[in-house]
Formats: sequence, structure tokens, C-alpha cells
Amino acid sequence: VRGRRGGAGGSGGSVFDQFWSWTTQKRPHWRESPTEAAVIFVVFGITGSSSVALVRPCFTTITGVEGSMVEGPWSYRIGSLLLVSPVYSVVLITLGTLSGRHMYFATMGKKILGRFLPSSVRPHLQCGPAKAKAQMQAGRAAGGSA
Repeated sequence: VRGRRGGAGGSGGSVFDQFWSWTTQKRPHWRESPTEAAVIFVVFGITGSSSVALVRPCFTTITGVEGSMVEGPWSYRIGSLLLVSPVYSVVLITLGTLSGRHMYFATMGKKILGRFLPSSVRPHLQCGPAKAKAQMQAGRAAGGSA
């Protein structure tokens, strides 16, 4: 975060508050910024590998079913696929937040998780601070376009 501190000399609250402010700040669109595109692509790449690496051994340990996606058995294939998507979205949000892109990856994770949850639960998926910041930015955008 060096070189990005404001005029207040870095006295902007706790470390968590400073991190949260950094990871939820408005960023350029990934199509307009090669840096944003690179960060997003790296996070997606790491997330895919990590989620599979987490799910497969855990699934085998919990169920006792061993196998592979190629050789089966079908219970391993289906169970592994059902677990990978929710774990993927959680890992995506976590790594996205750590990369400083919480708003973008929280939206993506919410879309993925929303497919597995009832419609009554979907509006409650976004964390409070991100929801408040999104509403604040939407209010500014609506006020600026009038």
C-alpha cells in the first residue's frame, strides 16, 4: 500500500479498515486496464486449481469414495462436481478480496452461489460493508446522471 496513502499520513483507522477501504475502492474496468485484467485472470486461475485441490481430497476423506473424473465411479464424479462450485465461489471471494478486488469478486461469487440457494436467501449473500458501499456508489451514479 506504499505510495497510495492519502494526505492524512496513513492514520485512517485500524489496519482492517484500511484494508477494507483499499479492497472495496472503485477500480477501472478490466477491459480498460491491463493491470486489472491481469489481476482478475490470475485470481480466476488460482481459484480454479485451488478449489479442485481442496474438494477432491476432502470429498474422499469424508465419504470414503475414491476415484477420478475419468475413471469414476459416478458417485465420485457427481459428488465432486456438486462440491466444487460452492467451494469455488468461496475461494474466489477470498482470493479476490486479498487481491484488492472485493467488489468485483463478491459479485461473481454471489452469482455462482445464488444458483445453488433458494431465491429467499440470495439477497442476503453480500456482506454488509460491501452492500452499503455498493448502495452508496449506486446513489452517487444515479445522482450524477440526472
